[in-house]
Amino acid sequence: MTPLNNKDHLFGKVAVFIDAANIIHCYKDTGWKINFKKLKKYFESKCTLVGIYYYSAYFEESAGQKSFFEMLSRKGFILRVKKIKKIINGDGTITLKGNCDTDLVVDAVAGMQEYDTAVIMSGDSDFVSLVNLLRGKGKKVVIVSTRWHVAKDLIDAANHYFDINKFRLVWELENKA
Repeated sequence: MTPLNNKDHLFGKVAVFIDAANIIHCYKDTGWKINFKKLKKYFESKCTLVGIYYYSAYFEESAGQKSFFEMLSRKGFILRVKKIKKIINGDGTITLKGNCDTDLVVDAVAGMQEYDTAVIMSGDSDFVSLVNLLRGKGKKVVIVSTRWHVAKDLIDAANHYFDINKFRLVWELENKA
């Protein structure tokens, strides 16, 4: 049994915002990966899902990422992806840049008339201002992340926080060894 339920946590219409960069760090800590088909079906069974967004930077040459994004798109996810930029620093080192946080904020604010509850799958403290804004507009906000990758001020700002491990039995991608 998972902790999210219609009455207490998933009030009214629900939009899910997935910060892939943060969730990838969760994989490293938890030792399991999300089956995104199961994740979407889970929310469809628990609430009125009005949108499920996936934010990710990508390497242009990655056929695997392209295939993954195509699968998400076929399953009804709304994709917000951007190519990773390689920046050559003055000392010759390379910095990779591809942050999608602003895209998530823009979608959450622009579409807030469409939902009553926002589920933000991230632990990034950059989203505290967004959570405060949404709650100030009467929205419920649920944060899903891991204790190793969630800012305390984000937990404090939200209505509810759930460790992603509570969903392992429902969302896990099985290894096909």
